[in-house]
Amino acid sequence: AILLLAPVVQAQSPASLEDMERRLEQLEMQQYDKNRNWSDRISVNGFMSYGITRHDVHVRDGNGDPIEYIDRTTDKVSHRELSRAGVQFNASISDQTSATVQILARGKDHYDAEVQWAYLSHDLSPSVTMRAGRMVLPFFMHTQYNNVGYAYHWATLPGEAYDVVPFDTMEGVDLSWNVNTGPVSHRLNVYGGATDVPSFSLPAPVVYNVSDLTGINLTSQWRDWTSWLSYSHAEVSLDLSPLAVPLAEDLGTTPDVVLPMLAEPVSLDDANTYISSVGLQYDNGSLLLMAERTQLGIEGWFPTKWGGYVSAGYRFGKWLPHVTWGAANAHGVSDAADDGGLAVPFSQANMVRSKSWTVGTRYELSPGIAVKLEAQRFYDMSNEKISTNGLFTPPGGTAMVPAIEEEEPTVYRLTIDAAF
Repeated sequence: AILLLAPVVQAQSPASLEDMERRLEQLEMQQYDKNRNWSDRISVNGFMSYGITRHDVHVRDGNGDPIEYIDRTTDKVSHRELSRAGVQFNASISDQTSATVQILARGKDHYDAEVQWAYLSHDLSPSVTMRAGRMVLPFFMHTQYNNVGYAYHWATLPGEAYDVVPFDTMEGVDLSWNVNTGPVSHRLNVYGGATDVPSFSLPAPVVYNVSDLTGINLTSQWRDWTSWLSYSHAEVSLDLSPLAVPLAEDLGTTPDVVLPMLAEPVSLDDANTYISSVGLQYDNGSLLLMAERTQLGIEGWFPTKWGGYVSAGYRFGKWLPHVTWGAANAHGVSDAADDGGLAVPFSQANMVRSKSWTVGTRYELSPGIAVKLEAQRFYDMSNEKISTNGLFTPPGGTAMVPAIEEEEPTVYRLTIDAAF
């Protein structure tokens, strides 16, 4: 480094030459210390899940051939639906500042790696922390570790509650404050940002643009009890013009005829949106009780969705058998009838109704590795107002999406989850 700066050094006075040499030596020593202590400043964590699913759901088209929309609608054994792997890097920049990057690859996405987390964190005080970058949205009680299967007792989080919102990351900032009120400890978190959400349930690629996203959540803990409260608001826009061609083919007409039908009644333009969640958990090391309710509401033709579950388990030794009841429902399709056009079928296509019982067990194979086996039986997926396929596909009985044949389908899951 000194040789490269020789022409500059020669033009300096002896005093400035000594000062520059001293600065260069300090920079070289700082770089040497950084290189020498890099292992003290960087930590690496990871998680993996390998899952097998089997369903007794048979979906047929007009020719009697099986149709597969998403992995959970096939009656074949799937090795990808629940399989995933992630690596997280945490680097300490200073005593108050750090950087976090998490890489995630999911089997259902053909193991295409993506950056799930990428943010800077700075401690404004011992109890207040600010983060900025790409983060997981803390909408629900378990979303901060929703991909870390080892962190919860199910093979997968209850879809009735966690499939209500189809996205889990944002680009933005958040602020967390840890405070105690007597024997109760609290963590208050506020955040703001934006994200784009592709829709996979429609016959053409469309994107929900989520802007002006703001939210607040509060986690409180007292002894073996933990409570969760969350509320978020955003503006959602959706351009459905890419659907003109497939809809025209399905209706036997031309895109020019379909486009006016998509324009005003169906498209969303900065629609007010809210997401809420409330949860409660009791865990004394042996008995585990948990309940949560979530809700999504979007202004306009989009139906209001809600979901929830109640779960109970008991640990003895390395075993944790558990049982969970879940339910999801939606309303508001009648409001879309006032808009006319395609608002009604699109509202119906976003409806959901389902109830289920899940019975399973978790076995702690070794510290950091758990094996889970469970069966989930779905029922009551339609009523006199709406006809749906529950959590399996969009509603059945249309030309684009046929109804499944089973009234009460069952899903079987076996997973091996690890955290390291």
